Amino acid sequence: MPLIRKSRAIPKKVIRLPKSAGISRKRVMAIYRRHVSKLRATKAPIRITQRRQVIGTDNTWFNAQTIERNPAWIAVNNASYVWSSRDLTNQAAVISTRFRIENERTIRRARLFLSVDNYAVVLINGRIVLYDAPQNTPEFFTQGRTFDIRPFLRRVGINDIVIVAFNFGGPRSSQNPAGVAARLNIRLAR
Repeated sequence: MPLIRKSRAIPKKVIRLPKSAGISRKRVMAIYRRHVSKLRATKAPIRITQRRQVIGTDNTWFNAQTIERNPAWIAVNNASYVWSSRDLTNQAAVISTRFRIENERTIRRARLFLSVDNYAVVLINGRIVLYDAPQNTPEFFTQGRTFDIRPFLRRVGINDIVIVAFNFGGPRSSQNPAGVAARLNIRLAR
């Protein structure tokens, strides 16, 4: 099913999404909604009041447990590698955080740096930013990737970011490591 982006910053275009880990877009959205409802019930949003803010993955993210960085993975400044706090051996991890931009300030720049072993789906405010196809791609964790997320953020209200990470080839183990590190860099107008 094609996804039509609705945003002033992004012209309308149809994007055909591959299935990620055999999961349909409908299933991904169901995971997102269920996870965000739990997140809203348990975590207060981070308040962004400074001109520059960095939010990196760590134990403060919902359902995230810090893990040791595999030597093959890139070191990510201001972020730790994490996996599901419910089950560190699970094949998938769903982690999230919430933040509120105070005083309706203009977002000058917003970037998401993501390093994931092996692949992921990233959603911000219910919109898909990244939808990887199942793969064992070393570049995703040895170099990482950067995304412009400004068009996905709300200037007013709460922003939810959910990352669904997958381990290729089965459960996470010492022989088949998995982890995700993400860092949001947000710069606001004065």
